[in-house]
Amino acid sequence: MSESGSNRKGSDFCNLEYLLVNLGRNQAAAERLIHIFLENAPALCRRLETAAAQGDLPTLKDVLHDIRSSCVLFSGNRCLDQAREIEQLVREHLLEAPIGNSAPDWPSMSAPLILCIQCMEAELQGFLIDREG
Repeated sequence: MSESGSNRKGSDFCNLEYLLVNLGRNQAAAERLIHIFLENAPALCRRLETAAAQGDLPTLKDVLHDIRSSCVLFSGNRCLDQAREIEQLVREHLLEAPIGNSAPDWPSMSAPLILCIQCMEAELQGFLIDREG
């Protein structure tokens, strides 16, 4: 794989070169991890959307952790940063148990993260297409 194929210009959401280095340049392993991410990402997004809509903070905390675990493999820093920010707010609200309407708008906060995950999906799919072509 060429340098440009592993970390294509315009790759704003993933750093596949970092992944390949950590895997000892094992491209087959990288492709398996990408396929796993692509299979799981839609379910992660649905879980996030549902937990946010229901205000289910324990589930929201769990899915955010799962998202971070999935994105870290690909140096998905934009998604990681967004997930950390939401996760910190969730922790604060779980500890404080606020009274009244002071809870954040979880669905509005989660929507950009879902979009970010979808952008990661598109980049990773593009990587696989480049590999095949």
